[in-house]
Amino acid sequence: MAVYRRGKIWWYGFKFQGRKIQESTGFSNKTAALRCEAKRKADMLDRRAGFIKAKLAPKFEDYVKEFLEWSEQQHKPKTHALHEWNCKTLRRFFGGKYLDEITTEMVEDFKSARKQEFRKNAKVGRLVSGITVNRALETLKAMYYQAERFGYVVKNPAVGVAMFRDPLDAMRVITFEEQAAYLSNASQPLADIARVMLDTGMRPEEVFRIRVENIDFVQKAIFNPFGKTKAARRTIPMTDDLACLLKGRIRKFEEKKTPFVFPSPYDYQRPIGSVKKAHRQAAAVAEIKGRFRLYDLRHTFATRAVAAGADLPTLAALLGHASIQMTMRYVHPAAEQKRIAIEKFERYRAEGVIDAATVMAQKSHGVSTETTTMGRVQ
Repeated sequence: MAVYRRGKIWWYGFKFQGRKIQESTGFSNKTAALRCEAKRKADMLDRRAGFIKAKLAPKFEDYVKEFLEWSEQQHKPKTHALHEWNCKTLRRFFGGKYLDEITTEMVEDFKSARKQEFRKNAKVGRLVSGITVNRALETLKAMYYQAERFGYVVKNPAVGVAMFRDPLDAMRVITFEEQAAYLSNASQPLADIARVMLDTGMRPEEVFRIRVENIDFVQKAIFNPFGKTKAARRTIPMTDDLACLLKGRIRKFEEKKTPFVFPSPYDYQRPIGSVKKAHRQAAAVAEIKGRFRLYDLRHTFATRAVAAGADLPTLAALLGHASIQMTMRYVHPAAEQKRIAIEKFERYRAEGVIDAATVMAQKSHGVSTETTTMGRVQ
């Protein structure tokens, strides 16, 4: 029995399966401390429930390897790549610690410290965004949830840690003037990809993977067979302009015998993978201010659809959302729509004031209000 005092409190320290265990008993009485140490050893050897030997939590960096191996088998490549990227950051902060040693306070410290770091390969002085930190926290939560399924005796320290709020400009809607400038400066195939997104609200990767066989020009619809949810796998109507655009692209690549509307320039049997570089260049030449991502064209479609009279359930079906709550996050009335709404309100208010003043004037002169009302109806 290795117990010792720190001030008035007794601590114990021993090695178990090569790992050093050093903890406070919380007791000032040595006998009670010895019993506490004995119980801790018994719990580690014997889980009580079914007399199953405890599965000790590994070091963080060792568990990262186990988690990523599992993620590679279970998740889509894009999700796995995100977890892999986040684990590099998490390993810097929590490496060297055992999985069950990491506390909520440590996660809070990580959250604050990470937010103060400068972004790599970005403009000078630009800090890591709250969204980036949130993604790392989501990976950390997933790691601990899976650790419990693996049988490790751990408590998820990320539970209860508040996420950073999305900044007001995290999702934006471009104006028609910005759209015209952007499209006129966008190279191909970016320009056509952007037009598809603006007319359908499809996600960028959904547009990249449009297959010729999934386009029905008779019914004027695109079938999207991909997605994490059932709602994402949907049929999307096409505008006349979009149908003409897609017909033109199919004819253009007909000799290449590619199954994709937007094939990779390096391999026509695969879809294009990214247009980020072309997008950044087009946005810069068009002098679009502020944060502007290709994905914002999806938000632009959603906002314009609502402004044109689309109801939320219909819009949710078009966007491939499983809930209307998610759809509501995509609707951002732009300055133009806000101005139009205020102008309508102003006209409505003015008409009401004029009508009230007219009625009051007629009453003062003894004129019946029925005549005015009938005249207005006619």
